[in-house]
Amino acid sequence: MQYVIISRFDPDKTATLQQDLPAEAFAAIDQATQDGKVLDLAELTGMGVSSELAQVLVDHLSHLTRLRDSGGLVSGGPCEGFKHAINVFEADSEQQARDLHDADPLAKYGFFEIDQVYGWKQVF
Repeated sequence: MQYVIISRFDPDKTATLQQDLPAEAFAAIDQATQDGKVLDLAELTGMGVSSELAQVLVDHLSHLTRLRDSGGLVSGGPCEGFKHAINVFEADSEQQARDLHDADPLAKYGFFEIDQVYGWKQVF
């Protein structure tokens, strides 16, 4: 079954992330994600991202890539304004979907938390 999880970003952590993430790095992460790649630590730190934040981002993107490649993540991403994110998980139960969400390094570091969960049947 598929589960839609709507996450709420922590506004203070999001502001810090936006402040500490150079525009060049944000654009590079976005492009790499669209290309199905994950930037590595050296690439991100080379763009001025602190090593601590770069590691969290690499871990976050690697986690989501593994989930997508295994079929556990159907779709996902932030909503405009980075107040919420929507992820669709393929899981055996709501709890498993919650566990997949909470295993994300950004969730572990408090950047976002689950706001709502819905069982979902994809029709189109």
